[in-house]
Amino acid sequence: MTTTWRNLVQSVAEARGRVDDWLVGSRHATYAAAVCRIGTALAVLGLLVSNFSTRDLWVGQASVWAEPARAISRFPELRLLDGVSSDVLAFIYVLTMAASLALALGWHAKAATVVTFVGFIAIVGQNPVVGSPGDNLVRLTLLWLLLMRSADHWSLDALRRSRRLAAGKEASREEDALPPWLSSGLHNVGLVALCAQTVLAAMAAGLDKVADRGWQHGTALYSTMQLPESRPFPALSDLLSRNEVLLAVLTYGVLLSQLFFGPLLLNRFTRRFVIVLAVLVNVVLAVVFAQPWSALSTIAVTALFVSDETWQRVEDVVLTTTQPAADWVLDRGYDLLDVADAARYRVLLPVVDWVRFTVLRR
Repeated sequence: MTTTWRNLVQSVAEARGRVDDWLVGSRHATYAAAVCRIGTALAVLGLLVSNFSTRDLWVGQASVWAEPARAISRFPELRLLDGVSSDVLAFIYVLTMAASLALALGWHAKAATVVTFVGFIAIVGQNPVVGSPGDNLVRLTLLWLLLMRSADHWSLDALRRSRRLAAGKEASREEDALPPWLSSGLHNVGLVALCAQTVLAAMAAGLDKVADRGWQHGTALYSTMQLPESRPFPALSDLLSRNEVLLAVLTYGVLLSQLFFGPLLLNRFTRRFVIVLAVLVNVVLAVVFAQPWSALSTIAVTALFVSDETWQRVEDVVLTTTQPAADWVLDRGYDLLDVADAARYRVLLPVVDWVRFTVLRR
């Protein structure tokens, strides 16, 4: 009995040591985190840009028609922009768009994530009537990205870091703010939490669909395609709605990619299948039902389950393909960071000054 207990304690200690090494030893899925950062930021930017002209009707002073829904909601985020003028709303709106663009480019990614997160909640949360499950997924994704090092690859921050190391300089103060073990631990905790959230969200969406009569009878997608706002391409919608085989394939594809998303991730081969299926389904939904930004946010978090080895191979292929163009740019003395700095001083700051003196009149 003593030997058995000793072996059990030793096994638990070894398992704990492996968990500790995985959690604080190094950062995992850094390429996948970069893809998630870019996709989520582009989803936020696309949503805000496409609704810029109707921002007052959506979340501004003209959105009084949504007041009954706000009155019964207890979320404090509904009061963040409550009663603000059109000028203040325009400033926050433009600031959030600029932050989401900076996040997509990986320029001061941590600060950009904070501004995008707060701005997105403040804007989208103002109107609960037109909200969608994709909006909730974006906020949760941005929340966990606050903990993650999503700019270690494919970002201006990574490019600046490599230039500093090549010049023999020390890391910036932003990178030295936390000890390496704590930075890695926070990143890995955020990664696990975001992956778990994605699996739970997909399975919850699938369970909700199979409990609905429309999905049980196979008429849910057909009914949706008859709504005017869900027919960006009427000919394509009619083609799908009139073809029972295509409609059935799309229906089962949606259910399979959501309801069994978690279990199919447990096997190497089924993981590839369900990831490809989820991406294809979301692309079809984006085109057929006019939901590009919600679909893009879902694809962004689905990319977390693709291994870094795969993303590195993708990077090698892209670099090999674009190397002639990169050599052409370098031969002419251009530098991506120089272009970014020029855009900051010649475009961003003049726009900010214009907003201050023309819109806000300060």
